[in-house]
Amino acid sequence: MTPQEPPLRAGVAAGSPPFVIQPERGPLTGFTIELFRALAGHLKREIVFTAAPPDELAADLQNRKFDLLPGPIDATPEAAIHLLFTEGFTASEYEFGSRAGEPVRSFADLHGRRMAVVAGSPYAGWAERNAGRYGFTVQKHATIADVLGALTARTADATLTGSPIIDSAAAHDHALAAGLALAETRTQGAAAFRKRDAELRDEVEEALRCLKEDGTVARLANVWLGTNPGDEDIERLAMPGNAVPGLSGFDPKTPKAHC
Repeated sequence: MTPQEPPLRAGVAAGSPPFVIQPERGPLTGFTIELFRALAGHLKREIVFTAAPPDELAADLQNRKFDLLPGPIDATPEAAIHLLFTEGFTASEYEFGSRAGEPVRSFADLHGRRMAVVAGSPYAGWAERNAGRYGFTVQKHATIADVLGALTARTADATLTGSPIIDSAAAHDHALAAGLALAETRTQGAAAFRKRDAELRDEVEEALRCLKEDGTVARLANVWLGTNPGDEDIERLAMPGNAVPGLSGFDPKTPKAHC
């Protein structure tokens, strides 16, 4: 690191396993943390991670408290109005979770349930719009760790979150179960930047391509998400152009990665 290149300040969502995990002792870890530590090696630049409430991250980025949000942030057309994305490095869709033995296999299974969601998330928005239609009540929590805790403590009966989160939670805790997934909501999960920071985005994108090519992203997905990505999966496949095709901020030029 040189004086001209201060550490990059990365804002990550507090309490969001398996992406960001705060051990009782020691530094942050998890899929996102370990991926961007590896990415820092390619950039030859230190990255300092700060955990913040999930619903404050976007504002903190725009207010220049952070230089980037490693995410993964769902790369949607709505989000791309205000944020500049890299290409995706995970894929996610809305998925219901519950306690084992009480699965959510259909919308009818939501009737009478207490639905725990992270406040300010897209999942909370879906829950609020559909609570009356499907007959459930909505509980808002600060973090995904709080949501999962409400399930195990039986103060909530179901949750709606991203598929990697609930799939990983169910794989590591047999008291939890993944349920119905909404395929129409499938998105890429990517890192996000301010609109004016295209140069920084492109640098991170190049390093991310290198980590896909050498298998680092797929290896970390196997360790932290419990998946085994193939050659055509997003964890291994470098996408054409910079960012997510079809979204605002997409650059169709694909510069050669110097790995």
